[in-house]
Amino acid sequence: MILFFASCSTKSTKAKNAFLKDKSLTEKEKLAKIIEADYLKSLGFKENEITWIRTFYLQNDLKRLFSNDSTLNESGSEMQVEMDRSIAYGIPKIRIHQYKTKKLHPLEKEVVLMYNFGRMISDLNVGFFDFENKKLKDEIPSNLEFVKLLEKSKDSTFSRIFLSQGPADTNYRFLASNIFNYATNHKIDTCEFNISEKSKPEKIFEGARKSLLSKGWITEKSDSLAILEQLKLFQIENGLSGDRRLNTNTIYALNESTYEKLLRAALSLDRFRSAEKKPKKFVRVNIPEFKLYFYADDTLRNIHRIIVGKQQNQTPQLESKISKIIVNPYWKVPSSIANNEILPAVRRNRGYLAKNHYKIYKGEDQEVDPSTVNWSGRSSMPYTVIQQPGAHNSLGVIKFEFHNSYSVYVHDTPNKNLFNTVFRSYSHGCMRCDKPIELAKSILTFDSIPRKANPFRADTLDSLLAKPDNLPIPLIEQIPIYVVYETVAAEKENLIFHLDLYRREEELVKILKGKK
Repeated sequence: MILFFASCSTKSTKAKNAFLKDKSLTEKEKLAKIIEADYLKSLGFKENEITWIRTFYLQNDLKRLFSNDSTLNESGSEMQVEMDRSIAYGIPKIRIHQYKTKKLHPLEKEVVLMYNFGRMISDLNVGFFDFENKKLKDEIPSNLEFVKLLEKSKDSTFSRIFLSQGPADTNYRFLASNIFNYATNHKIDTCEFNISEKSKPEKIFEGARKSLLSKGWITEKSDSLAILEQLKLFQIENGLSGDRRLNTNTIYALNESTYEKLLRAALSLDRFRSAEKKPKKFVRVNIPEFKLYFYADDTLRNIHRIIVGKQQNQTPQLESKISKIIVNPYWKVPSSIANNEILPAVRRNRGYLAKNHYKIYKGEDQEVDPSTVNWSGRSSMPYTVIQQPGAHNSLGVIKFEFHNSYSVYVHDTPNKNLFNTVFRSYSHGCMRCDKPIELAKSILTFDSIPRKANPFRADTLDSLLAKPDNLPIPLIEQIPIYVVYETVAAEKENLIFHLDLYRREEELVKILKGKK
């Protein structure tokens, strides 16, 4: 919950802070009165925050950090600038104790700035969001860490100090740097739009113009050609194709404010802060980015485009371990697909199963001849449906198997043309991988433990694939796989705001905006 200060216009408040104009009191004496519990409460601080503020100043002999002689010093002025742009460090405004600059006394500002500095340092290192319970964290800063960094501030800028905080993870550092560069070089609008794709084309275009103007992409003088060119660049920045079309996804991106996009970036960054340290070898799949990453020996070895689940068949977030690479896999069709897609197709065309290399089974292994089945009148598929191995198989010729309760996998696909699209949300929930043979070869290359390597080497995979046989290849060392949902990613020197395709972050963004 965001904290606001009590109004200074009431008589009681004026009486309470009258001492601030008392010339007979020293600055130290005034500060002592400010950090009294009731006074801090009037400034909007909570009990645990009040205790922390009092402890800090009393332990440091009421030393002023950001003010002198009733004015903010140079550090105080610099600190205020950094607090105003906290989102550049991936910290939302809701975490910064707000005050009205003109109405607070410099000594009151001193206390607020000190608290905000400690809060920022704490949030940058341990995170601000509890993702499991979907709420902001309530921990107070650490005094010891705070004091050490105050000493460093004498020899460095506050921006360098803030950017040096957080995990040592190179991916975290890269994303944090790109968020800072973006936020300090772009207009950060807070205006949300309500462009409807059901409106007339000219109204949609006008809505797009206003949104691009609000975000700083165009000026009032921009003509239609300039607007379309900037729309293309805006689409690319939002992980879209750059086709200049005002379709559903582009309208969704236009309706969102730049500040909301940066709040999603802050969530992506905060997940790094709370994440456990990754092993030296692992696979990471980022659903909104449509990409798979393979790391080995702490080095990024492969990047692959992927296809993820449709809105009605969403790819789940999960953690597991890849245990096998399946060459020429069978596909045991999930009952939902068998009932809703295959059964209707069989009713229309009795040769559908044979044409698509499906066999049906009663029990585990009792094959049934489809021609002997009366398919009319059935509301559900009464048999287990298994597609035979081969290039025609929906899983393609390679499957990466890992245990999970969702029955999803990473696998090949015969429909490779779909990888040419940018927004790749087409599957039933599994992750279809572009160039999966290259991924399999990389995994086999690094599949070893001391004095033991996988007998199936990368250079033998081509000969195995040339045969029609189904062959499971167990991995000597199972590879952790993390399927995550991070809507903002850094690419080269750019920040890409991928769409929240499953709307999983809308609720979290509302919390960061102080809305329920």
